[in-house]
Amino acid sequence: MFIIFKQKSTAFLILILCSLSCAYFNTFYNAKQYFDEAEKIRLEKDGETIPITAMDKYGKTIKKCQTVLDDHPDSRFVIDATLLMSKARYYRSDYDLAISGLKTIQSIGSNQQKEEATYWLALCKWKKGSVQAGLNELNELLVNATQKDIRAKCHLSLAELAKELKDQDLALSHLQLGAKLTTERAEKGVIYGRLAEMAFNKEDYELAREGYNNVIAHSLSKENVEKAHLQILKILRVNNNYKAAQRKIKSMLVDDKFKRISGNLELELVQLYRAQGESEEIELRLESIVNDYQRTQVSAEAYYQLGQIYTSEKWNLDKAKEYYDNVSKESSRSLFSPMAKSHSRSITTYLKAQADIDRHKNILEASESISQIDSKDSTERERKSVSIEKAPDRELPELYYQLADLEAFSFNRYNESEIFLNKIIKDYPESEFRPKAMFALIFVYESLEDSISTAKIKNDLLTIYPQSEYAAYISDEEIDIEIKGQKKVFMQAESQITDNIDNAIKLYRSVLNIDPSGEYAAPAAYSIGYHYDQVALIDSAVKYYHWLKDNHPTTEQSIEADKRLNKLNLVLATIKSDTTTDNSQEEN
Repeated sequence: MFIIFKQKSTAFLILILCSLSCAYFNTFYNAKQYFDEAEKIRLEKDGETIPITAMDKYGKTIKKCQTVLDDHPDSRFVIDATLLMSKARYYRSDYDLAISGLKTIQSIGSNQQKEEATYWLALCKWKKGSVQAGLNELNELLVNATQKDIRAKCHLSLAELAKELKDQDLALSHLQLGAKLTTERAEKGVIYGRLAEMAFNKEDYELAREGYNNVIAHSLSKENVEKAHLQILKILRVNNNYKAAQRKIKSMLVDDKFKRISGNLELELVQLYRAQGESEEIELRLESIVNDYQRTQVSAEAYYQLGQIYTSEKWNLDKAKEYYDNVSKESSRSLFSPMAKSHSRSITTYLKAQADIDRHKNILEASESISQIDSKDSTERERKSVSIEKAPDRELPELYYQLADLEAFSFNRYNESEIFLNKIIKDYPESEFRPKAMFALIFVYESLEDSISTAKIKNDLLTIYPQSEYAAYISDEEIDIEIKGQKKVFMQAESQITDNIDNAIKLYRSVLNIDPSGEYAAPAAYSIGYHYDQVALIDSAVKYYHWLKDNHPTTEQSIEADKRLNKLNLVLATIKSDTTTDNSQEEN
């Protein structure tokens, strides 16, 4: 009897111990699951900001790990939980808390755990501002690490540091080495994506193409694979390999696997026509796109390109305005929507200025006609005088200057802008717009790469108006760069929005850095916010939309941003509500 009782007691004790073991194992396992899910989201997006859904899962990781430490301090998962929690805290920017846990691991962890802790400590130091300390520790760990994956991580982080320090060649070298060492498929796809993007921006198209092919082979993100295919098409176009690009597009268009990006493929075909000078094919294809992909971002872009054709090649402003106005109707979320609205407003302003110039001419002709009437015919003279229309509020020099500004900086028609500016300079010597026209003409000649005319107009401006603010600008190199920079950089950003969105976003940021209060800051910030909105990086989109509201509250871009903010806040509130529900339902 005693033996039976003893056996039952032992079995009961074992059962209790197993239950306790299962409890902390399940808790740690759940933490690991949350972390892996967060990593998958982060790697799929691979943006500059970690998506909010990933941040939420990192938070749940920390909570579960803390439960292991608080409720099961003697379990064998304590060190692993501390390391996992520190990594999650790093991604949530809680660097001091992460460092505390990592130092503990350096004291009591295994050699492998110590190596990993050293790596994450170096990252924390870097992010806290000790760039050189982080750089030194990563390089030292790269030499001494025994684990292949730690060496791979060192290469990747050193690539990021090199990029931050503007050493593109070193960054590319580290990315190539890191990609070869990395065994995890999803991470390999992300690395090759970064490598390809950097190589593409450096115009190393051979390396970029190799990188994008590896993205296609390894990435778990369908979106990244599709983007890689589109980038390869651009590389073929840039390298003048038009036939190969056309063959690839046509084969992808009949493959259901690429149905989601068929519109983008059609747009890339338009770029091929443009590169080969097939202007008739371009318009026909764009008209086909707006019919086949109605109410999409693809049709919005096609309408935008049609608007550009009619403001540059065909110069039909009424038709161009019709196309630009259709952009937002097709897709209010299109990155081209704010630019189309800007161009539409420019056309309206241009037509109004042109109409006012015609009124001035009509009034002048009518006045000359009156002066020719015999002074004895007072009745006829009085009748003609009454019929003369009211003069516009603005004088001719101001109107010509507005046309010149729009021709150059809205429509990229520098030769036409030059004609208007020279007219002001020659025909209105006493006008306050004369020095302003000379100043603007400097940038027009620079854009036309006419160095002789640039030097001459600069000399004329300094000679005739030495005390003017415009003379001060061109005699002060630093101010000169700042003044012309914002317009020029904004135009560069817009010109690259179709072919190189990542570089366009960087240029838009430069616009904000040059002059946050300048006239191009609001459309630049809106374009950045729209881009992040489009790729579902909600927190980044919200950041730029709020910046717009705070810094340019009365602009049209700010009004549009406010509308999007209301919708995004509803999304965030829903996510928060779902998170709270999930937390209340979790079990250890």
